[in-house]
Amino acid sequence: MAFDLGNPLLYPSQHQVSISATSRNSNPATEMSTTRRASSVRGSTTPKRPRRALLAENATQDSATGDAPRRAPMACRVCRARKVKCSNERPTCAGCVRLGCECVYPVPAVPYETQPNNQSGDGIASTLQEILRRLPPTAETCQNHASNQSSVGTSAAFTTLDYMFQWPIFCSSLGECSAETNILATNHFHEPDQLASSGLGLPLFDSGEVAQLLTRFLRLVHAMNPILDCTTLMHHGRVVAELGLQWDAKTCLVLLAMALGSIAKPLETRLEPLDSASRSVSGDDEKSRQQAELYYQYALRRIGMIGGSLTACQCHFLNGIYLLYTLRPVQAWQAFFHASSLYTVYLKSRAAAQQIGPGHYHDDVLIGDESCSGEKLRCCLEQRLYWSCIKSESEICTEVDLPRSELGKMEYPYLFPSPPTPKSVDGLHDTHDMGAVGMLAPAALLSVDDAAEKQDFKTLHEHSWFSYLSNIALLRISSRVDDEFYTKPPSLWASMNLLDMANTAWDLEKQLLQWQHTLPSSISCFDEPVSLSTVTELQLATWLHCTSVRLRMYRPFLYRLALQQGHDWPLADALKQFADKAVVLSLNPLHTLGLQHRHAGSWFRCRESASRVLILICARKIGLVSKMGLEQQVQDMLGICLAHLRFWEEEAEDIRRVRQVLEPMS
Repeated sequence: MAFDLGNPLLYPSQHQVSISATSRNSNPATEMSTTRRASSVRGSTTPKRPRRALLAENATQDSATGDAPRRAPMACRVCRARKVKCSNERPTCAGCVRLGCECVYPVPAVPYETQPNNQSGDGIASTLQEILRRLPPTAETCQNHASNQSSVGTSAAFTTLDYMFQWPIFCSSLGECSAETNILATNHFHEPDQLASSGLGLPLFDSGEVAQLLTRFLRLVHAMNPILDCTTLMHHGRVVAELGLQWDAKTCLVLLAMALGSIAKPLETRLEPLDSASRSVSGDDEKSRQQAELYYQYALRRIGMIGGSLTACQCHFLNGIYLLYTLRPVQAWQAFFHASSLYTVYLKSRAAAQQIGPGHYHDDVLIGDESCSGEKLRCCLEQRLYWSCIKSESEICTEVDLPRSELGKMEYPYLFPSPPTPKSVDGLHDTHDMGAVGMLAPAALLSVDDAAEKQDFKTLHEHSWFSYLSNIALLRISSRVDDEFYTKPPSLWASMNLLDMANTAWDLEKQLLQWQHTLPSSISCFDEPVSLSTVTELQLATWLHCTSVRLRMYRPFLYRLALQQGHDWPLADALKQFADKAVVLSLNPLHTLGLQHRHAGSWFRCRESASRVLILICARKIGLVSKMGLEQQVQDMLGICLAHLRFWEEEAEDIRRVRQVLEPMS
């Protein structure tokens, strides 16, 4: 099923134009008349026969003679990516004229070569198409192209936790301590690792671990952020296993994936109460962290000489993911900024080379298949990397007051990345017999267990793409929350029109509810009641992302209620309603899941716990908690949040300082 990424009912950006339904679909009347003319020509010497019989006979003749079916003129790259009908005008089609972007027509090696159909029966395509079609509109956020360069905007610095510590209701308790919680004041850059700085060098590389660690990476890390092609990565892994470590981008990519595969662990949903008096125990996985750091240091020795290819950009992005796994957010920001900046150069260089003509830009060879050529795969990977860079920068700049790269200011025509073909995960079975010589086990020799594992991985891959696309859609709603409430300091919330604030929040709540309805059950746990023991990592991650957006949306109302408590005005009930929602949402038991689980969002979860502590303390100070009858629940959640911070504080000094400031207040 084709993906209608140009549908104006999706989140529109400044690049999107209104396209009528007739421009997306071929004209049935035209197709009917063409078929009749073809039938009349074939049957001119015979009596008239029923149209259905003629069509069946013609199809049989075509298949017998091997004649290729006639194809419509090939659409330009932009129209093909947006899945809309191309006018085929030269040199620039009508769609590209409206978008104001470069119009490039692909030149196939064999004109109009017969290719397989577009997996119309595959479950992933149909389900993702349905998700994309049902995403809620946010047209009002992108009406002014001149004032809004991107649907995900620029960094809203006032969303950081540091500004919550500056709320007037906390000033008497904190004094001058709030400045200590600023992550940029904690010298978060770690000292060089002893292994890397020693003059003895690194231990010998064990190629026998390549297969296992790449498989763990694909299952535990890549599933949360699917920017790579599985088959291509496994191919690079076989080369490394056979030839050893080289000094190129492909080897660097494999090493980073192995580092992440070493440190990643599956989510354990069994409830393990955190002892509020215990010290940090995150060092329990010290052995896996040391192994991961070994491969990471191998990668760091190569990352400065890998050039500016697509694979090099992917390496810098995975570098940022690893730094988030090890709770180094400022260094992760640096890696994401570098990846985005390098990728901006990559995209502009390719665009300039395409204007000269084909063959003027050389990049890494990608491993395609019969349903996805190397060039088409490259286009898909470029889209994934673009949106992953935008999403990662957006998430980290929400908590770290640092600038974004120029990537978000580019006029990028793809509203969503194109999903992969089902065959793009077939490389998993390569790991079963990948040794030092890099040989493959023939597919026919795979055992029943191997086939089941392969199918299980395909299912996980599909679910990860559901989550990936839904998070990109949620990013647009999150951007609107920031644009509405966080472009200025929180102190200005007191002077905002309360009716406008309430109407904006109601509209955003409606969009979030519509977004929730688009989610398949495999990534959704919004239905009540929820069995905590059955929640998957993708479900929990989706819920946490949505909850983070909701709490940011409710914060201004709690601030306003705390600032103007005791006053009676017409909209006091609406103000209290949103403040109540902030308290209830902060007490949701799903917050207690996976607090000891290491993943790319571990540091963000610590910041969310600190934010919820401040929300609950503020609500308790103004008497809101007692009115709701939630005193004990609030006290229990405060203990869990502080224990969560204590668990991770040995790896992140800013988390330690935040916990030390919050503990006396609670």
